[in-house]
Amino acid sequence: MASTKSISRAKGQSAIAAAAYRAGDKLLDKDKNHGKTHDYQKRSGVLSADIILPTTLDGCEIGRAELWNMAERNETRKNSRVAREWLVALPHELSEQDRKDLAHDFARTLADRYQVIADCAIHVPTDKEIERGASPLNFHAHILLTTRTATIDDDGKIYLTKDKADSEISDDDRRKKGLPRMSVEVKAVRELWEHTANRVLEEKGHNLIDSRSYKSQGIDLVPQIKMGKDATHMERKGIPTAKGQFNREIIQSNELVWNKHLANNQKTNDKADRTIADLRESKLFIVPAAPKPNFKPKKVTQERIDSANDTVNRLKAIRLNREKAQQAEQEHLQQQQLETAERKEREQAEQEKLERQQRRDQRLARIATETGEFKHFYQQLEQQPMSVDKSHLQKIDQSSEFGQHLVAILATYSRMQALTRYQ
Repeated sequence: MASTKSISRAKGQSAIAAAAYRAGDKLLDKDKNHGKTHDYQKRSGVLSADIILPTTLDGCEIGRAELWNMAERNETRKNSRVAREWLVALPHELSEQDRKDLAHDFARTLADRYQVIADCAIHVPTDKEIERGASPLNFHAHILLTTRTATIDDDGKIYLTKDKADSEISDDDRRKKGLPRMSVEVKAVRELWEHTANRVLEEKGHNLIDSRSYKSQGIDLVPQIKMGKDATHMERKGIPTAKGQFNREIIQSNELVWNKHLANNQKTNDKADRTIADLRESKLFIVPAAPKPNFKPKKVTQERIDSANDTVNRLKAIRLNREKAQQAEQEHLQQQQLETAERKEREQAEQEKLERQQRRDQRLARIATETGEFKHFYQQLEQQPMSVDKSHLQKIDQSSEFGQHLVAILATYSRMQALTRYQ
């Protein structure tokens, strides 16, 4: 197994928390607003945890807390990827030291490939996990990589640059740099892990691993379905579940198919041995005798093979139906989401229309109120007797035509002043 995933803020994850958990360490997040201490020192199953620098930074040092606080501070977006993790299964056939050397070698290869810093934590299955049903051979390594490249300043101190590692840029940017798509890169790294592990396994005389899927190898095995934590917990307590039974049937079927595959391989090998023996006997060329593998395939009857094929076909049909059901459910969910969005748009439009109508009614009500108040004031003003400033009428004959016009002008002016004061 060699799989990768990103540590992202969009998922509510933190590089500091991830590093502390995988290393079984205590790290302080130095963020002044949201910083806290992530303490996993009591976590069991952590064999070792080491910072692996790229070859270009040999001779330098940096602590885990400083590294991942720097990685967090270098990212400013709320949905930034703050680390990348590679999870690899370490061959149980190797010794503890060989597994550690292999994990560190692969971590250094990744650090050099992307010019980043790696934090390699090696985990071993604990007694408690084994008691709950975990495999005692589940040795694995968590390799956390920084998302930005690393270098040193003039004082020889390590720092992370503003440049994203090639594993973190988009496919468009990778194409501009002449690099393949990230999906191709992931496959290449899986093959890199295969070659790195096989080099050690071959030296120690163990069976080799293959990064290809069974389908790519031409082996008709059926993958097991995902159990989920609830079903797994029940199975470990001895409570059978439908998913567990389904996987047990897959395991039994796969064992028959695998034995058939090995038997066919053995037939091919036997035929090749006879051909080589005939050529050696005819002395056309000398072929050194190859060591015979110590392998005895189980005898598989045609009836069991037919039964296995029937089981495989049934499981394939079930898986196909499940995929169709999941697709239908997804389409139904998308339709529901679309209808919900349209309903919200309608409700929002109706709400906005209602608010506009309310504002219009309020404006009309205010105008009506002000108009009524003005009419009331004007009626009171009309009922009041005309007042004229007598100081303007001194030495003026008010009974004359000019005097009458002047009185009318003064009275009008007085009323206009009252209206202005009201306004």
